Amino acid sequence: MDLSKFKTSDWLKIGGAVAVLIGYFLDWTNIDCGGSSICDSYNLSGSDFFFRGTLPWLLVVIVGILTVLMAMGTMKPGSLPWPMIFLAATALATLLVLIYLIHPSYSGVTGLGRGIGAYLTFIGAAVAFFGSLTGFKESGGELADLKDMNKIKGAFKSADSDSAP
Repeated sequence: MDLSKFKTSDWLKIGGAVAVLIGYFLDWTNIDCGGSSICDSYNLSGSDFFFRGTLPWLLVVIVGILTVLMAMGTMKPGSLPWPMIFLAATALATLLVLIYLIHPSYSGVTGLGRGIGAYLTFIGAAVAFFGSLTGFKESGGELADLKDMNKIKGAFKSADSDSAP
């Protein structure tokens, strides 16, 4: 494997994916019942939250895997706008984990705290997002282009016309 083919943006996406992969399995929510006999204290991981845990995990880890495969030359990028797809996937993942951090489930439960896994996952998703943003800019994309729906549709339409026989 030739590591010189990896750009800084690739390393950011891969590193972010590794952090998300680890953070997903750590404690996301700590619920302390304060010694009450009504409930036991327990912890929840990212797998206990589909939209704010599992979905971001899938998005960022897939971006990391595809980044490795493309940088190694194992997977050819083809005509799809991968930098734009990676940017959208990591942005959504970061937003979903941020929503969890701001407003975790089980509101109204006393002794509710956020665990290290949620913070690590957010940091990893944000790093992957920054790597995707950098990769998008490296590929010639501009943030102003993301406001124009016709340009976005055009990026995918050119992919369809390139793959047509």
